[in-house]
Amino acid sequence: MHREARLFGLFLLMLGLAALVAGTGALLSGELPREGLSCKAICGLSLLVSEVLGIQAGAAFGGGLLLTLGAVAALLGWRIFVSARRH
Repeated sequence: MHREARLFGLFLLMLGLAALVAGTGALLSGELPREGLSCKAICGLSLLVSEVLGIQAGAAFGGGLLLTLGAVAALLGWRIFVSARRH
């Protein structure tokens, strides 16, 4: 069971790191990619923010949301990976 937990932790860590890279790219470029599975939720929320506060704010919100989700996923994945490795 520890092997599966380590594998899941590693997967979650890689997913979080990918989201961190995507969030950084979105913040630097000022726009979110409009393709992919996560686009429906994140792009929808950033579209709502852009309608109310403007395009720049929507892109910043979407990039910040990706960064936040990536950091949480990477931290959780790291904790699972390390705790399963100790046992």
